[in-house]
Amino acid sequence: MKKVIFLLSACICATVFFALAFANNVVAIFNWWSSFSAAGGDSSAFAAKAPGFVPWLDWAVVDYSAVTTFIPALGFLCMSLSLLRMVRGRRCRAGDFPFFRGSDQLNVALGLLGTLWGIIVIGYFKLDTVTMADLMQCLHTALFSTLTAVVWVFLVDRPLVRPYFTRLLEETGLAETDDGDLAAAVDRLVVRLGAASDAFERREAEFAAAFERREAAYERKFEEREAAFERDFNARQREYVEFFKREMDALERRAKAADEARAETEARLARVAAALRG
Repeated sequence: MKKVIFLLSACICATVFFALAFANNVVAIFNWWSSFSAAGGDSSAFAAKAPGFVPWLDWAVVDYSAVTTFIPALGFLCMSLSLLRMVRGRRCRAGDFPFFRGSDQLNVALGLLGTLWGIIVIGYFKLDTVTMADLMQCLHTALFSTLTAVVWVFLVDRPLVRPYFTRLLEETGLAETDDGDLAAAVDRLVVRLGAASDAFERREAEFAAAFERREAAYERKFEEREAAFERDFNARQREYVEFFKREMDALERRAKAADEARAETEARLARVAAALRG
């Protein structure tokens, strides 16, 4: 629930920002259209771009249909209301959550409306005073409104917002089951497949990390055993060398004692032989 509250706060802030940008866009359109109507379409008698009531938001006035600022304002408002229902513990239908049925068609229609409005406005200019800047402003209205609708529906709404919010709804246990709605079942299936894929990737990453840790531990133990074996082998080698050296010294002493005994025996025999002859 902390995640839902944090997301609700972020969506409320985004809603306020885009609602303020939309209001500023509407005021700029009203100011521009007033000067445009007063000049009778004479391009030299009015400014190409009219300011709104919030100067630091005039950068958002890129079209004079207000579609560019209205679509995200409506989207974040729907997300805020849906998250508020979740915070209150109300069950929600997973098929169109967090928007409403037909919201994507409405956004596409708004983008097309902005495109048509940008083309229609060109006809109200006086042809002998129209400038390239005026035509570019109308082209901005036509293209930016369509671009906003396409990006919101096909890059934000469908692939990102709806699967994430549906997964959040499934996690909180507030999703309504509707067996007759195939789209809702498909969305739930997509969410569950995404969750299963994420869990599989986490398990795979954990297994890879555990395997690397075990491999490093085995390698470390092998190196330790190899070092211990080498130390033991060196110690045994020194012991064997010392043992054979002692044995060789003992054999040399025995041979020397045997030689001395033989020499003494020969000397005795010589004395005995001399005594017998004398």
